[in-house]
Amino acid sequence: MKILYAIKVVKVLHKMLKRIKLIIGLTGLFIISLGISPAFAFENDITLKSTAKFFGGVLAAHCIHEGAHALIAEAYDTDLDWEVGTYNQPIGFTEHADSDSKGLAINSAGLIAQVLGSETILQVDSIDKNDAFVRGMMAWNIINPILYAADYWFIRKTNQKTNNGGYQGDIQGIEYYSNESKANTFAICMVAAATFQGYRFIKTQPWAPDWLSALYANGEQKSYRINFNLRPDGGFLFTLNVKF
Repeated sequence: MKILYAIKVVKVLHKMLKRIKLIIGLTGLFIISLGISPAFAFENDITLKSTAKFFGGVLAAHCIHEGAHALIAEAYDTDLDWEVGTYNQPIGFTEHADSDSKGLAINSAGLIAQVLGSETILQVDSIDKNDAFVRGMMAWNIINPILYAADYWFIRKTNQKTNNGGYQGDIQGIEYYSNESKANTFAICMVAAATFQGYRFIKTQPWAPDWLSALYANGEQKSYRINFNLRPDGGFLFTLNVKF
């Protein structure tokens, strides 16, 4: 009896240690990824250094996406089983949510974190929008939500139902824990937010064409506001207001 109790205690301690390491590691990734210092000069020339920084930004954005899944899972005391995926989904996870609201929050966290990360970059003036690392983060934050939605609607490679009645892919997971209507609404919101953020980011680049100045009048930017609110029933409300 004592031996079984000791084994159980060791398993619990091991599980706690894994979670502590996970929280510390993911928190570090968030701080490193979002704590971007201003660059000393524009990086408009393609060099080995700027290319490395660009793909470093892509990797950081990917870590934020996956890290958000893990952090929300930790907040809900839900285990995630990580595994190596395929070329279109290099890293995947299987979650063991015990309620629809938890499953919905975990699966939506990745894309929502990317939208919030992009908004942070756009809103903080001290972040140099012409830094190669920032460009890499924004590129992935803009492209990934659009590709995810396109896959859910048309391609069905990353997002699909499995043979055992489960699912694969974040948006498919949202459908699994809610319904197809909410999954489509979520996908549309992510595409709209990523597209609008991409538009605003491109306008900050020195190579941006003149026709992208549609939201400017008399040299001043027209006001806009992005709102994201969690609902008491476990859902969410994502709105974009633009003053014309």
